[in-house]
Amino acid sequence: MKRKLRVCCRGSLPTRAFVLGVMLLSILSDTATVAGRPAASGQIPEALGPLRLGEVKPEGWLRATLLRDLKTGYAGHLDELLQDPQTKKFLLRPENNDFVTRENNRGCRCDKSGLAMPPALRTWWHGEMIGDWHDGLLRAAFLTGEPRARAKADRFVAAILKSQDEDGYIGIYPKGCRFHFARPDGELWTQRCVLLPLLAYYEFTGREDVLDAVQRAVKLTISQYGHGKRNYFDTPNQRDCGISHGLMYLDVLDWLYRLTGDEAYRRAALSLYDDYNAARNVLVKDGQLEKLLDPTIPFSGHGPDVMGFLRVTLLCHHLSGKRVYWQAWQNAIRKVQRHLGVGGSPLSGHGEEIKAKDQRPDMPYEYCSTFYLEHSLIWALQKTGAARFGDMIERTLFNAAQGARFADGKALTYYSADERLWVRQRPPEGRGNRRFIYTAAFYPSCCHDSGARVYPYAISAMWMRSRGDNGGGLVATLYGPSRVETEVNGTRVTVVEETGYPFSFDVRFSIQAERPVAFPLCLRIPAWSAEPSVTAAGASVTRDERGYLVVSKEWKSGDQVRVQLRPAIRGLRAVDGRTALAYGPLVFCLPIPEKTQIVRRFPPVGPDQIGGFCAYQFDPADLASARRPLKLFAERPGFGFRVVKNKAADPLYPWDRPPLTLRGTMLGAGGRHESVTLLPMGSTLLRRTFFATSK
Repeated sequence: MKRKLRVCCRGSLPTRAFVLGVMLLSILSDTATVAGRPAASGQIPEALGPLRLGEVKPEGWLRATLLRDLKTGYAGHLDELLQDPQTKKFLLRPENNDFVTRENNRGCRCDKSGLAMPPALRTWWHGEMIGDWHDGLLRAAFLTGEPRARAKADRFVAAILKSQDEDGYIGIYPKGCRFHFARPDGELWTQRCVLLPLLAYYEFTGREDVLDAVQRAVKLTISQYGHGKRNYFDTPNQRDCGISHGLMYLDVLDWLYRLTGDEAYRRAALSLYDDYNAARNVLVKDGQLEKLLDPTIPFSGHGPDVMGFLRVTLLCHHLSGKRVYWQAWQNAIRKVQRHLGVGGSPLSGHGEEIKAKDQRPDMPYEYCSTFYLEHSLIWALQKTGAARFGDMIERTLFNAAQGARFADGKALTYYSADERLWVRQRPPEGRGNRRFIYTAAFYPSCCHDSGARVYPYAISAMWMRSRGDNGGGLVATLYGPSRVETEVNGTRVTVVEETGYPFSFDVRFSIQAERPVAFPLCLRIPAWSAEPSVTAAGASVTRDERGYLVVSKEWKSGDQVRVQLRPAIRGLRAVDGRTALAYGPLVFCLPIPEKTQIVRRFPPVGPDQIGGFCAYQFDPADLASARRPLKLFAERPGFGFRVVKNKAADPLYPWDRPPLTLRGTMLGAGGRHESVTLLPMGSTLLRRTFFATSK
């Protein structure tokens, strides 16, 4: 017998806050375990468990997008496109790997007190770019099986392992000039940037020598810091964010603690945050506990740091059980909501800082801020289990992140905006920004590196493991075509998810199991979906307090589950009071016909001599038309719009020609009605997103 459940998923924020509070109290009352081990005293167990990298694979359009990015996009060829503008070296190529050559810091010397002095500011930039690009390349290579990208990943890991010193050191500084500095450096940050792809490589391959190399490097580093030792974050004369970035070394410590259970990593993580809180010289202070505990203080620091620091107090709460960290985390999430544009990225200034004053809906944002917000939200989803963080991830991924890149992966813009009439370094009006340009490569490549990571990180977070009295189950945390292969309650299980999401809202799950096995299959209910329905033969279906449908039964091979999500066209209020339209997780925009200017052509790359890599600027084809007055009909259903399917769309490349559009009527000049078609933000270059409403 098939059983259907229809539930309304609308709820107020106070209700959700109450639910989270109840969840926390219930967690505190339980006997704590972490990753199957007894937790340290006071430690809070995580709500969901991350699956091992490689257990979740993309299918459908997600896999096609990653493959195209690797084969013909910039993400697979940045090592052949990105040059240092001063030396003209291709800094991502193996011969210029700064972790191996330590070329940028050959001139590093120590002062009379024995403190190291890097030869110039930002000698750590190349280390960041090398580590972060390989992180995205490596993950995409293993998720798709693309052989050339995999070969590059293998060479990178082999080179790093070969460069490791006898004492375990992996980093960019020469012997005698490590850990203790008289001027700003990037020691912890660059180590973090290269150790994360090594840990990813370990999870994908199971190679214990890689994990051992990472542990040796980290044990050496954490022995240098801690209570009673030099505070890394109090290095004087900080003029860039290299030191502040170092707080995200916590990413490595958290991962190692989860993998090994070694208490040294837990203690080091808490100690590192203590040092950051005590530092008075650190440049970006937004993540300090005293600031987070004051909900009236807005964020104002460097965007990528602020968005990355979001997850720090949440981690410390789970590692220590201290409620002060939980309160700081809740305040941080409330604060970030005040800064987000409708596309899901924090509104920034032209100096990459998060802006609170004079916000406008067309304010730009840096791609790194977009990615690091997504990364923090993945942590939030995993550690709290709250479904609303899945909504936030999809909003950021499918709008701000996708809306800042070409659909074919050939170019990305360092700075983007939810609404824009120009993509130009020197626009005819407003402030200029040399980073406001679509290009196949930009120095520094931090944002292009982030663009290569947004989909791989999201794909690996699409499924997680639930925990409960009935044993472990699986949770569909994000929606999209995918396949998860893992072990549940001692049984090998495969779940294939078939869907065109976010362009269709019919989701089918097919289960294969080596023998019958009972477990809960939890399916996230997006806040924008009214009355979702689920069909599963012989299953019991309930809804839990975190925002999931829980489908429970003894599963056998051939079992299927179908979920029908039910979006409606809705309005999103911008910071200036105007309205944007959304359907499901997608924000829709009025595309502006553009004039294209190619400002640079890159030579063909790779053995196949792949071309088409350029740098572009765009102007509206008709500025007067682009600016014409248009208003939404607030009193009409769907603001006067309806959903129209595009039969010419390619399901494997949906951003090229989107399968969904919104068609409707708006109020134009002189009271005339004008028919318009809106496209998803991720399918537009120049766009209008915000409109006044008719009274």
